[in-house]
Amino acid sequence: MKFPTPLLDASIKRKKREREALRLEMLEKLFNILEKLSEDVPFKDAYIFGSLSKPFKFFQDSDIDIGFVGLADGDFFKAIAFLSREIGRDVDVIQLEGQRLAGKIKKEGIKWARKNSLY
Repeated sequence: MKFPTPLLDASIKRKKREREALRLEMLEKLFNILEKLSEDVPFKDAYIFGSLSKPFKFFQDSDIDIGFVGLADGDFFKAIAFLSREIGRDVDVIQLEGQRLAGKIKKEGIKWARKNSLY
């Protein structure tokens, strides 16, 4: 037997909307941070993947997953430190060259575009 749960249903919908608003806010913040990073650390492309790239899947405690193309080994930890500090949460960074999931990340992820592209 099914019972009506309008208060619970409304609460679930509200939380879902709040999560999506947080995701969109975090995406905008990340785009600006990637722009700042690109002024100091050279890389060709950046792809946001994982929960931040999927509507309604990003939570308050979610980390941020970013795949880079053209990020030099010597700049890897500098990029992680900068991103984590600026965004204020855990960031997982991968270099997409040679990664077996690179194609999937490029296809399903959100590609960040520079405001003033030199590439």
